[in-house]
Amino acid sequence: MQTKLTLAAFAACLSLLHPAPAPAAPSRPNFLIIVADDLGFSDIGAFGGEIDTPNLDALARSGARLTSFHVSPTCSPTRVMLLTGVDHHRAGIGNMAELLTSEQRGKPGYEGHVNDRVATLAEELRAAGYHTLMSGKWHLGTEVGSWPADRGFERSMALLQGGANHFGVTERFHRVTTYVEDHKPVGIPDNFYSTDYFSDNLITLLNESKTGEKPFFAYLAFTAPHWPLQAPEALIAKYKGKYREGYEKLAALRMTRQKALGVLGPNVRPHPMVGIKPWDQLTPEEKAREERIMEVYAAMVDRIDSNIGRIVEVLKKNGQFDNTVIMVVSDNGAAGSNYEGVGTFASDFGEFIAKNFDNRLENIGRANSLVWLGPGWGQAQTAPSFLFKIFTSEGGLRVPLIVSGPGVVSGKVISALSAATDVAPTVLEMAGVSHQAEFNGRPVYPLDGVSLTSVLHGDAKEARPTDAPYGEELFGGRSLIKGDYKALYLTAMAANVDPALQPGRWALYNLRLDPGETVDLAAKQPAKLAELVQNWEAYARQNGVVLPREKARGRRP
Repeated sequence: MQTKLTLAAFAACLSLLHPAPAPAAPSRPNFLIIVADDLGFSDIGAFGGEIDTPNLDALARSGARLTSFHVSPTCSPTRVMLLTGVDHHRAGIGNMAELLTSEQRGKPGYEGHVNDRVATLAEELRAAGYHTLMSGKWHLGTEVGSWPADRGFERSMALLQGGANHFGVTERFHRVTTYVEDHKPVGIPDNFYSTDYFSDNLITLLNESKTGEKPFFAYLAFTAPHWPLQAPEALIAKYKGKYREGYEKLAALRMTRQKALGVLGPNVRPHPMVGIKPWDQLTPEEKAREERIMEVYAAMVDRIDSNIGRIVEVLKKNGQFDNTVIMVVSDNGAAGSNYEGVGTFASDFGEFIAKNFDNRLENIGRANSLVWLGPGWGQAQTAPSFLFKIFTSEGGLRVPLIVSGPGVVSGKVISALSAATDVAPTVLEMAGVSHQAEFNGRPVYPLDGVSLTSVLHGDAKEARPTDAPYGEELFGGRSLIKGDYKALYLTAMAANVDPALQPGRWALYNLRLDPGETVDLAAKQPAKLAELVQNWEAYARQNGVVLPREKARGRRP
């Protein structure tokens, strides 16, 4: 692996640093929201990655990159906020449906599906005259009445559950996978690969709706690169040997590129990796396995990019590209947890996998294998941030967002605090649609997010007042950002990553000076911490947060 920027890479970095003037925005734009599942912050080339992502990089050059975009630390809570603009605790996914606790079941906001007290973007835009199209992962309700077709999507081809084998193989872990077209279950083709299948379906829907004068709102939700890490063998081979220097070197390389691109400040200190075995202490066999895992992961991201390229070409062929706002985002931080021995899925998940999957080195990435990233690669992808998916540290909450299209300033890096709930108000404003207090005769919540339009158009530096608190909670983990500061509460699940971590208490960080959350200021600034904790408690009351009973050592979803 090379650890220095080539002249070509440096030139590409410079091209991203010089914004071009924003074009005039036409009326009634189309919208395409693309969600990648567990995509790491720095996986895309435009965010510092070495994976081949030319199509995503092109969208970044023609649009804006948001570097302080915050979501929930797992998938379905983020997705419900993206589609409704309302905090997930009120929109029905206060916790993931699969992991509701006894304290939470039956409580408002914990229905386990998008509830009737919110209106989805698809519902509001369809009522305003848009074609509404969806392909991919839903994970916002499996019961009839909660399907995409029931929540505003005129046409939908969706996986209802939260994940599945990427080659479509039914096995003991992914026992129930329901694919639906509109209101009916459907089968999948023999040559199934999830990323190709969802892209093919969206292209079909886009071509169906290209005639006539209606604009479209499309939602493409990949299940990749979520584990099980699986990809076509020829594409895995493309990355052979790319990761021989290990996860610490990868983190350093990506941070060097982020600084050159302006995605990261020049003096940022990364949080030290936790819960890992240093690369130079791994055996040759362990290194070979880790390399193979990252090669498969890179192939999955590569495949996402090439399919996005296919979709862009269809939009151009149909004469729709220049009037389409495209947003590409991840639903949470990189998935860095280890799951062996965790009781969430089986009495001993490691033993379960050994009995049911072939994870020999040469078989990793194939349909009958089941592996995940682990904390080394996971933290390389979230660097300089602390931890990863599941946790309310920045590694779990901060994800990449690319926005491209009419009216969006070109080549700009936007560091303004933004959030998943901001997507819906942004789309509605660009579409000229007002969110109402009632939808189809039922009262719905006002939007929690703010429109990012002024920031995306280059008219403002911030979308929300700098002293406005922004809170989050999941699995008992808590965070509150206000101005330069963040209060963070990690649960006992953090001890599963590294026993040296000290969960169960509030910490305080200055994110402007210390985005890696490396220096806890709680003891030095107790008044500031108390202020933010009080703000979090107000957030929890407003949104009906029901904290799970915390155990000595938590289970990881």
